[in-house]
Amino acid sequence: MVAGWASDRAVLSRDTLLVLIFFCLCALVELPIWTPHMRQIPLQRLTFENGTTVVLTELLLDNQYVQKDEQIVTTPLLVALCVVVPLGSLAIVSWFDMKPSDVASFLRGFLMAFGCVLLTTNLIKLYVGYFRPYFYEQCDFDRKTGECLKRSTEGRKSFPSGHASSSFCAMLFTSLFLLGKVSQMPSKTLHTPLGAVKCTNALILLALSPVMLAFWIAASRVRENDHHPADVVTGACIGSAWAVLWYVRYFTALWEDRPEESSECSVTIETTSRVASGDEDLPITSA
Repeated sequence: MVAGWASDRAVLSRDTLLVLIFFCLCALVELPIWTPHMRQIPLQRLTFENGTTVVLTELLLDNQYVQKDEQIVTTPLLVALCVVVPLGSLAIVSWFDMKPSDVASFLRGFLMAFGCVLLTTNLIKLYVGYFRPYFYEQCDFDRKTGECLKRSTEGRKSFPSGHASSSFCAMLFTSLFLLGKVSQMPSKTLHTPLGAVKCTNALILLALSPVMLAFWIAASRVRENDHHPADVVTGACIGSAWAVLWYVRYFTALWEDRPEESSECSVTIETTSRVASGDEDLPITSA
């Protein structure tokens, strides 16, 4: 039995290591060594009868640029929230209901989901190369020549929103985990001096609080003109899809390993005997 436990532990450790390697490989796409699709800068040139030429820019791309360290949700803050909230929730749940298998499944599922989100979001960003709402200001656009004075690669990574996809992946995965724990609680009744009060709705709202945080992070990207609304909605869908997929993978029986069907043939043997009943013999068959 000890040997079997050691073997299971070795398999779990090996699986966790493979998941960690997969996550690190997906995170390599974050490195600033990939160039996004360099689509043509949107503008119009109007030439008047006197020969004067005026360059008209796209108003949706002519918003004020907010420096990274002045944004509502900076990248370091996003990383901190996507790490602290899930791991903090896991730690609190483990304190009251310690299940090592849940801890391992949570970490593997979370890393797989987040790795897939990083890979998907960044590949789409590089493939599409869509302009951010502050593209003209960041690339130092010259309105006389209609050219950018600086090469802006970050300004071409608007679609989809990485903040939205990352936050929804981390927070929705956490909320699904908490909702699963709420459903498994033997009692959802709070005993107060006024009597017993059912607190199911309060527990559900508490479990969904990480998702509310994800909505705030996503909305902040539109508020300060870091992304277009479509970028945020698409990012939220990507993050949510991966979170649901990998939560189901590790916390439901959908992918549960089922015992292999027996390859032995089931043989039915019939035996016949005769019982005398008057002048007739009645056959009796048993399987």
